[in-house]
Amino acid sequence: MANNSTPTLFSVYYMNHQKVFETRMLLDNSIRTSGSEEKQTGSNIEASLSAETEFNPPLLARLRARLEGDVKHERQEKVVDTLEYVNTNSRMLSDIMSHCKVPENGTNLAEGDLVYIGGVSLELINEEEIRGIMAITSGTFNGITLPDAGNLDIGRMMQSFVKNGAAFKLKGSSGSAKDLFAKIPLDGEELFESKYTIDDLLIGKVGIVGICKGEILPEQMKSPLDYFQQPRTSASELQDDIIECGEGSEPPTDKEDDGPAKSGYYVDILAIIQAVAFETGRA
Repeated sequence: MANNSTPTLFSVYYMNHQKVFETRMLLDNSIRTSGSEEKQTGSNIEASLSAETEFNPPLLARLRARLEGDVKHERQEKVVDTLEYVNTNSRMLSDIMSHCKVPENGTNLAEGDLVYIGGVSLELINEEEIRGIMAITSGTFNGITLPDAGNLDIGRMMQSFVKNGAAFKLKGSSGSAKDLFAKIPLDGEELFESKYTIDDLLIGKVGIVGICKGEILPEQMKSPLDYFQQPRTSASELQDDIIECGEGSEPPTDKEDDGPAKSGYYVDILAIIQAVAFETGRA
């Protein structure tokens, strides 16, 4: 089940830094960088003095004097401490989360809602595709050249190709009737925080901070790379398929039908976090 509040302490698996910054600026358009704390202390001492004495100098008349007066001492001290605030991405994310809607069991979402959904189990939908793409982007094929094409580096060419629109496609469940869908673009080497990988996001349950885009079907999570992965239906391929189907061959069997795909909420992800439980009051 999803948590009913946003966590105050968390670790960050993934963060879209540009989106977090822009969203934080839309909320307030100001970031506190410094402050001052003033402490004033003082002491005030007041006393009265009263004395009476007699003088008996020789050859003179006796003198009698009375002294009265007040003694007053006042001391004031003022201390001003200057505080510097470290505005990290996590601090900005925490500011955003304080404005998030926390839906009960991940339901009743509307398009445009800024939401935090906790207790989400993620699944990588396009795992086979993404493993191949990660092998390409890691430089596995760098240095393989085509002499007939002017020593074109195949690895470099493939990297520039797959980075245009390639993304992790994620499906999440949080104990509600509606699934969650999201994408994380493969747009750089440092995709995840603190040296995490996509596999770390698939272990246990995480929290998602993002903007709801309404309900979609899984096949609607398209990217430019999907266009080049459509099934081939050229005339020659169809002819080859017909020839290969001999009279004695068994008719093709349909795969088990799992039924129509269920719709779910698509969330434009700002961050994926792990809530951290902690105890207070220890000495």
